[in-house]
Amino acid sequence: MIDMIAPAGIQALWTTILLTLILGGAAAAATGRAIAQTWRRPLLLVLYCFLLACVFGFLDYALFENPVIPATRIGKDLAQLAAAPGAALADLALSLGGLGLTFAWLLGVAVISFRLTRARQALRQYGFALERKGLFSIGPRAADGP
Repeated sequence: MIDMIAPAGIQALWTTILLTLILGGAAAAATGRAIAQTWRRPLLLVLYCFLLACVFGFLDYALFENPVIPATRIGKDLAQLAAAPGAALADLALSLGGLGLTFAWLLGVAVISFRLTRARQALRQYGFALERKGLFSIGPRAADGP
């Protein structure tokens, strides 16, 4: 499991955690908030979080020599695809595992930020008709009186 997150070893794990979880999480939260504030579709979160995952994978490699996206290993897997497709696809999935974990973390943070911001926006704009039903959801205001 650690090979997927930090292929360069246990020392690189701490830099990956610092870079991806903390800084990447903050960037994903800002992304979710920005998309919600501009009333854009939440589907854009998938694209933007994939781009953020690639950026943080590159930064992890450029700053700490931790190949989160091992290009040489991916190239070898693609070259072996014709000869042994089963083994090549299994190894390719392991090669892209670090990128997938980073993407999943960033997307989760962005979706939470998006939902919180969108609920706050809707309550501020339509407070006369809506009320908070939970942390992430809103619904119609209960009728007062008989």
